[in-house]
Amino acid sequence: MTGNDAPGDSFTRDLERGRDENAPRPSNVSAGEGIGSALSSTNSSIMGDDIQADLGEEWGPRHPCYPHMNPHVPVDSTEYATTRIIRVRRDWLLHGDLAPAFSNLYPEILDPAGISEQEFRKVIGRLNAELGATFNPYAGRNVVDSVMGALTGWLWDDLGMTASKRRLAALEKWIEQWNSEMQKSVSTDDSGLAAPKIISLRKTGYMTLDIQIPDPEIAPAPSTAGGNDSRTVLPTEPVSAMPV
Repeated sequence: MTGNDAPGDSFTRDLERGRDENAPRPSNVSAGEGIGSALSSTNSSIMGDDIQADLGEEWGPRHPCYPHMNPHVPVDSTEYATTRIIRVRRDWLLHGDLAPAFSNLYPEILDPAGISEQEFRKVIGRLNAELGATFNPYAGRNVVDSVMGALTGWLWDDLGMTASKRRLAALEKWIEQWNSEMQKSVSTDDSGLAAPKIISLRKTGYMTLDIQIPDPEIAPAPSTAGGNDSRTVLPTEPVSAMPV
C-alpha cells in the first residue's frame, strides 16, 4: 500500500469481509501439463475434461449395437469365431430393483441378423411381463410361498414348490422354443451362418439379455464386384507402392 492510498480505500472496517469490489481476473490459461484444461461451467469433470452428455451414443462396449465376443461358448469353438453377442441392458425404471426388466431400445444391428423391430419388442414385452409377475414380492402366491418356506425351514423351496421357480422354468422353455423357431425360419444354408439365439437368462444372472447373432464382419464373398456394389472388397495381396 502506497502513502497516497487511504486505509479505507482498500479495506472496510470489517477486515474479514474483504474488499467491497474485487477487480476481475479473467484467465483461460491452464495450470500446466497434467492438470488438464480450464474448467468450464457445463459438461466438465474436476480435471477439466469434457464429459459426453450420453455415453450410450459413443461407439464402444456400452453402445446398444456393439458386437461383444461370445463368452457363452468355448474359445476354441467355431461359434466363438463366427458369432457375436448383442447385449440388451436392464431397464431400472420399469420395476425398479423388485424385478428384472430389459430395455426396449431396438439395436438396429439385429435387423440383418433376422430379428425385426416388431419381433424384438414382442420378446422384450413377454420377458418383462413374466419377470415382473414372477419376482413381485407383493404377489399373493409369492407371499404364501415365503411363509411356507419359513415354516418348513426352506424345504418348500428346495422341493420346487414355489410358483416363482415354476414360472422361471416355463420362461426358459419359451426361450428355447423361440430359438428353435428362429432356427427354422431363418435360412442359413446359403450363408452358413448361425441363426439368432437368445441366451438363457440364468447364464447372465438376469442382468442383461444376450442375443447371439452371426458376426457382422463375416459375410459371403461376392463372386464378382460390380460397379454398383457398395461393399468394399479387401485385397488379398499387398498393393505395391505407387511412385511419387
